Amino acid sequence: MAAPMTRPRLLAPLLALLALAYLGAMVVSGAMPVQRQFARFEAKGVMAAAPEQVRRIELGRAAGRPLRLRRDGAGWAMAEGRPPEAVAARIETALKMMRNAGPVRVMEPEELAGLDAAPFGLDPPALRLALYDEAGAALVTASFGARNPEEFLQYMRLKGDARLYLMSRFVGAEWEAVLTAMADP
Repeated sequence: MAAPMTRPRLLAPLLALLALAYLGAMVVSGAMPVQRQFARFEAKGVMAAAPEQVRRIELGRAAGRPLRLRRDGAGWAMAEGRPPEAVAARIETALKMMRNAGPVRVMEPEELAGLDAAPFGLDPPALRLALYDEAGAALVTASFGARNPEEFLQYMRLKGDARLYLMSRFVGAEWEAVLTAMADP
């Protein structure tokens, strides 16, 4: 004769049955558990458009002619030919940074009133950048200045915006690397 099911012996199969029922309900409903500890990504950069929408780039230092690049079906090109593949990859990275890397701090014009602007390095800027869409409309026109005293951030100003942005130095450094690589192929 079989031994009667006692409470402890009954608990394990009951819990297993409940777990299977929960999994079955998830499969039928299609619901996945929500991972609330993960934050949804939001692009907070100074460029609202997607990097793929950029069709033309003008990049240069304060003195001298800017480097002009255009995107065609095969990638980035300029009047002198195509940049090396490594430079094209840097351009794409720099565009993503303009879209995704938000400013660390935005200084309003009231904060800047009465301050000596020379330490910001924007008159003239170290680097000028203009990004255009297919119709030729400017998506972003930025001037990169000096780095902050700790060398972690870089001052940046957008055309038509009186505010001063403190950006991660990696944003400006990526554009600087593109310009340097194009000057010394």
